Amino acid sequence: MAGSASSTGDSPNPTGLVRLNLPTPRNWDRRLRLACLAAICLAGIVALLLAPRVPLGPGYHDFADKRTMWGLPNALDVLSNLPFCIAGVWGLVWLLGRSGRSAFVDPRERVPWLIFFAGVTLTGAGSWWYHMAPSDRRLPWDLLPMTCSFMSIVVVTYMERVNLRAGYVALVPMLVLGASSVVYWRVTAALGHGDYKFYLFVQFFSPVVLVLLIALFPPRYTGMRWLALAFGLYVAAKIFETWDYSFYRHLRHTVSGHSLKHATAGVACWCILEMLRRRRVVAASRVAAEPHAAYHRTGLTLSR
Repeated sequence: MAGSASSTGDSPNPTGLVRLNLPTPRNWDRRLRLACLAAICLAGIVALLLAPRVPLGPGYHDFADKRTMWGLPNALDVLSNLPFCIAGVWGLVWLLGRSGRSAFVDPRERVPWLIFFAGVTLTGAGSWWYHMAPSDRRLPWDLLPMTCSFMSIVVVTYMERVNLRAGYVALVPMLVLGASSVVYWRVTAALGHGDYKFYLFVQFFSPVVLVLLIALFPPRYTGMRWLALAFGLYVAAKIFETWDYSFYRHLRHTVSGHSLKHATAGVACWCILEMLRRRRVVAASRVAAEPHAAYHRTGLTLSR
């Protein structure tokens, strides 16, 4: 029996497990992948339109840490926005410098990243202003820049993985769509029936689309570990935000969940900058500026 494996020419499998070479989503037919992306986006939009109105909760502007320090009201919720400002300005400086200008296969890819880090910087400033005196009137200054960052990172991922030209054309409409979600809430709130659901859709469906793009389409660049770390920090930030009072209580009133949310999300933005600074072009992507063209011309599958 010991010689049977060698007589048949079969290599031994030390684990004794059957190996299955199942096709990954990135190996599906391109039209099928695009159809999956379109179907999920369409389903999300239909669900949004059918969803009931979502007003701001009565305690939306009621944050756990209301301490005044150094004459600054809500001091830690205000000061914890500094990581946004630092990461945003740092990202803009790098993108506008020599290294940033030469870091992309196509110079059009740099535009959404400039908008992303401009949005991060303005989020820090807008959130600083909002948390000085939280109210409906100040809230748009906090939300509007965030929609720019959400939309721009989805668009640039589409550009890098699916179709550069189509993504670039869609950039401005997507930014307008994101900003419109905040305008819609503000107008409906002024009319006495504020509806927050469109902004929530922008905030929470954008990561869903981002994950779909990453799962379905091969990358043009390396560095996905940094993006995964940023995503994990974003999830942690939402947890801190949701249990603002609980964290404040369990941390003996030293820091609140909302302050931790700001700091964690700011570090996530820095991780995205590190991804851009450290990543390299995947070899097969050098064939063409648009990844999908490279696939069809070479038959190569890009890997991380």
